[in-house]
Amino acid sequence: MSSTARTHSRYWLTLWIAVSLAVAVLIFCFSSQPASESGTISRGMLRWLLSLVGYTPEQLPETLHHYLRKAAHFTIYALLGFCLRGAFDAQTRVPPLPCSIGAAALYAMSDEFHQSFVPGRGPQLSDVLLDTAGAALGVLMMTLLLHLLSLWRRRSKPLP
Repeated sequence: MSSTARTHSRYWLTLWIAVSLAVAVLIFCFSSQPASESGTISRGMLRWLLSLVGYTPEQLPETLHHYLRKAAHFTIYALLGFCLRGAFDAQTRVPPLPCSIGAAALYAMSDEFHQSFVPGRGPQLSDVLLDTAGAALGVLMMTLLLHLLSLWRRRSKPLP
């Protein structure tokens, strides 16, 4: 590998690690909120989303609030999985697919453990499974994107 290629690879590795860490910090911050504060924020978000479609109920349905919170878990971990796949793809020492999903699953477990110390919150195996499923989707999305980029690069090369 040339020094230019190594520098380029190091750049992408550093970038994806930094973005992955930023997402992990964001998850940690959300998980550090006491249940009452977290519920207030997510209910406010739900009211705003419902107002976009012209629906402003007096009382928010708890089922809808529950699904919004679960969708948030899934989505933020999909973003983490996407970023981790980028980081693991930028290096050549370990297989990127299983390592990306495994790293996200370990982080989900540690996040649930962390929540056991936050007032009104607690660890839930179902959240670990949901988080890991979200991460797997993010990893698959990045894998597809990398594959499409590879095909595009091959097609854009001039013929000899």
